[in-house]
Amino acid sequence: MAEWNLWHGCNKLSAGCQNCYVYRMDSYYDRDSSQVRKTKNFDLPIRKDRHGNYKIKAGEVLYTCFTSDFFVEDADEWRKEAWDMIRERSDVFFFMITKRIDRFMDCIPEDWGEGYENVQICCTVENQDRADHRLPIYKKAPIRHKQIVCEPLLGKIDLSEYLDDSIELLLAGGESGTK
Repeated sequence: MAEWNLWHGCNKLSAGCQNCYVYRMDSYYDRDSSQVRKTKNFDLPIRKDRHGNYKIKAGEVLYTCFTSDFFVEDADEWRKEAWDMIRERSDVFFFMITKRIDRFMDCIPEDWGEGYENVQICCTVENQDRADHRLPIYKKAPIRHKQIVCEPLLGKIDLSEYLDDSIELLLAGGESGTK
């Protein structure tokens, strides 16, 4: 298990972003979290050791873009290259969480089809309003591995109309930090 934060920073989108852990952590280092920037680890999945072997081993799970959102608008210029690395490393499983599922269809590669076998796209919802907005889009999206993440869970949510065999897992959690 490893993290691949290929870009860092995000723009707050909804109530679930109010106490964002990335903004909180960046404030300690006097960094502006609203500025999305490519990181030094951008090419992490395809880095090789001195023997020519990938440093990230086959079968590894890469938690992808946990200091941003893979589908954030500010990263559009880098996403094609990211998909190329994900395609090259079909032996690695990429785990992503997004609040921007409404951008998904505009951000996938031409050969996506019904989804890459090595990619799980999780849709996060924090309240009923965001569930009712995001989950109908998510349910229709061609994604092989789907998971709903209710974090930070800000109130009661009824997900019964969205749960079926296409959802592999449902997670729920609260806010982090002091707020």
